[in-house]
Amino acid sequence: MLPPGPQWQAKPLQTTRPTKTPVTLYYRDPIECLQSLLHSPLLGDDIEYAPYRLFKTAEKLSRVHTEWLSGDDAWEMQVTFYI
Repeated sequence: MLPPGPQWQAKPLQTTRPTKTPVTLYYRDPIECLQSLLHSPLLGDDIEYAPYRLFKTAEKLSRVHTEWLSGDDAWEMQVTFYI
């Protein structure tokens, strides 16, 4: 019922030294991975796009850090970008 994800790709690598078995790089296209995540019906409501500050109480005395976007670095990057 779910759409298929990005396909694995393989690329043989040339090495400067001899190896007993060929070296193969397995990878997925990062753009396809991002598109798959953004279009996923399972993650649609769970992906956050903007930094936020979460507090334990209404008085905002104690911060709660749950994800990277709830931290100071993400907040500062957003403030710096839009100023």
